[in-house]
Amino acid sequence: MSVESAPGSSGDGMKIAEVSRKYGIPQDTLRYYEREGVIPAIRRSEGGIREYTEEDCEAIKFAQCLKAAGFSVEDIVEYRRLFAMGDSTIPDRLALMQRKKKDLEDQRASIDEALELLNFKIGCYERAVRTGVLSWDPPEE
Repeated sequence: MSVESAPGSSGDGMKIAEVSRKYGIPQDTLRYYEREGVIPAIRRSEGGIREYTEEDCEAIKFAQCLKAAGFSVEDIVEYRRLFAMGDSTIPDRLALMQRKKKDLEDQRASIDEALELLNFKIGCYERAVRTGVLSWDPPEE
């Protein structure tokens, strides 16, 4: 099953409130995502009510995955645009994914550095609690 499959319409659709609950996304955010092109245009009933298909839900899950990976709304829209253009854009999609991976690796390095500093400070404070003396010198081994 591909989360990149093109949107379609089949069967009864879910209402926006159901989709909101299912994916933990506010209804206003779902409307915003549709308006900005993060997800495809959602089919509407004769009364104008949004009816989300399984394919729409797959697009929502994929967008959530990209958001979790640090993609901005603009990045996701660009990815969807490239995907819609077909296989000739595979190198461009690859480059976009590689840039985002690099961004995440840089973030991880920053977080690792911050954790290292926190661990050092915590160690100093723990030693101070045990000994009654606060020292920023590395512990003797």
